[in-house]
Amino acid sequence: MSDSELKKAIRTLRERANTAATSGRTDDATRIESTIRDYQLEMTQRL
Repeated sequence: MSDSELKKAIRTLRERANTAATSGRTDDATRIESTIRDYQLEMTQRL
């Protein structure tokens, strides 16, 4: 995945995590946040 694709994925996942959290789907929000952290880690390793 390119840097721009990762950034876009992180933005999209943040929106989904927020929606899940506000809808009371905390398990989904937690899983999405975990994926976001994985993507962020990948971004930092590229720098």
